[in-house]
Amino acid sequence: TFAPDNRTLAYASERNGNWQLFLAKIARKEEANFPNATIIEEEVLLPSATVERAYPQFSPDGKELAFIEERNRLMVINLDTKKVRQITDGSTWFSTDGNFDYQWSPDGKWFTLEFIGNRHDPYSDIGLVSAKGDSPITNLTNSGYMSGSPRWVLDGNAILFTTERYGIRAHASWGSQNDAMLVFMNQDAYDKFRLSKEDYELQKELEKEQKEVTGDKTDDKKKEDKADEKKDEKPKDIVVELKGIQDRILRLTPNSSEMGSAVISKNGETLYYFSAFEDKYDLWKMDLRKKETKLLHKMNTGWANMEMDKEGKNLFLLGSNSMQKMDMGSEKLTPIHYQA
Repeated sequence: TFAPDNRTLAYASERNGNWQLFLAKIARKEEANFPNATIIEEEVLLPSATVERAYPQFSPDGKELAFIEERNRLMVINLDTKKVRQITDGSTWFSTDGNFDYQWSPDGKWFTLEFIGNRHDPYSDIGLVSAKGDSPITNLTNSGYMSGSPRWVLDGNAILFTTERYGIRAHASWGSQNDAMLVFMNQDAYDKFRLSKEDYELQKELEKEQKEVTGDKTDDKKKEDKADEKKDEKPKDIVVELKGIQDRILRLTPNSSEMGSAVISKNGETLYYFSAFEDKYDLWKMDLRKKETKLLHKMNTGWANMEMDKEGKNLFLLGSNSMQKMDMGSEKLTPIHYQA
């Protein structure tokens, strides 16, 4: 995982028979990125011959690093002070395969994670827990079936995840079908998302008019303010309203299927997801306002994952034998070539 400044890389390596965390940093200030770096400095974080640590993720501000310890505990280390705090105690994950899905919130104050609720292993739920490490996990799904792959979307106002709640279920371990779901952190985000295409456009026009009426600054002053805001830009604190959160869960996909990963566009208008309807995985697109779904790209890949860049302009697709980049505007695919 890369740090926000793109000059530090955190990873796990099984050297000397034990999984440990490592940081690699670009040594020379004049060198902008790893592919062109001539000197890279490496350090071991929390060296140990017995305790396993892996699956690191930088906090949004790059000051802390989350990781999984002993395959079942979520921990955080402050990279300046080297102090470590415990987020989960290991009692909510029983598998020893090495990891569970988790992700920092955009404001760095929360984690969403996959965990075993009510000791119902192996059926996982989606949880929410404070990044301070001083509170228990809140179970957001309580489905009784497998839910996973949580990721923050809509500027942190919702969590996207997959679940087999509505599809064929793996009662006898023969596989299952999944759907993409959203759970909203607050009522305002939930109400806005449920607006029709027409009502949403009207609301945007109303908000634009209100800004024009209440605006009392000159154009030059506005530009100066925007420049200052961009310079000191920090993610807004996420409003989390736990009361009634189970009533703010929506099913996005119109039908269950064998799914890969899913992503929602930056503006919250489009769901992209991998699904194997015919043979192998293909890339599908759904307009979340119009409720229209179509096959976007015939990939025919046996394994697939995707990630969106921070600006929401590009989608990076990793298949079983290739990497590709999709421009979110034109939705055109471009192959990524590399040598290793």
